[in-house]
Amino acid sequence: MTADPDDYRASVVAVDSIDTDALADELVAGGSTVDKPDILAVFEAMAAAVERRVANGARVNLAGLVELYPSIKGVFDSAADSFDSARHRVVVSAKAGSRVRDYVVANASVQKEAAPALAPTLVQYRDIGTQTTNDEVTPGNIGELTGSRLRYDPAAAHEGLFFVAAADGAETRVDIVQLNKPASQVFLVPALTAGEYELEVRARVGGATQLRTGTLAASLTVSTGESSSSSST
Repeated sequence: MTADPDDYRASVVAVDSIDTDALADELVAGGSTVDKPDILAVFEAMAAAVERRVANGARVNLAGLVELYPSIKGVFDSAADSFDSARHRVVVSAKAGSRVRDYVVANASVQKEAAPALAPTLVQYRDIGTQTTNDEVTPGNIGELTGSRLRYDPAAAHEGLFFVAAADGAETRVDIVQLNKPASQVFLVPALTAGEYELEVRARVGGATQLRTGTLAASLTVSTGESSSSSST
């Protein structure tokens, strides 16, 4: 960021996400004499009016909250060059309005929180053998895992995909992996005995020296008919 390697900058984490429906509820709760359906109808009519005006080249200042205006992206070869949809495109730009900007600067409060440790995030396991999601697991069939920061070093013994038995904590590492990407893992499910399992990804995220572990929230089941001899590490 600067010449000083010890400098840091703040990264703000949003505490909530609000849409027009929630804004209408807040207006009603604040004592609005207009009911919610009418408020939503006004929001919709306003949005349509803004769309038309910006599409026709206007700059729209929306109650001091935001200013919206059209712009064009792309490079023109010369002063005689004209708009070409293959090389240029119309986009909508925006900047904060003075009203909301001044209010937030004057009234926002901050609270410092420790940054979360980067770790694999496991979102969904899809079992091809049973065509189920976050439910069953079939030894000898293909499994698909999606999430973020899932990629690991297959040559590192302590990194990888692991099935951990709920009954005794026995760990079975996945040995055959077709796809090893940050957002997706495709692999051959190893031999597992019947029972409940947790699926973990262990990796040194972003080149970190410390091993991080991410665990799928759902418990996976190997049924009696699907079980085979276990291979533990």
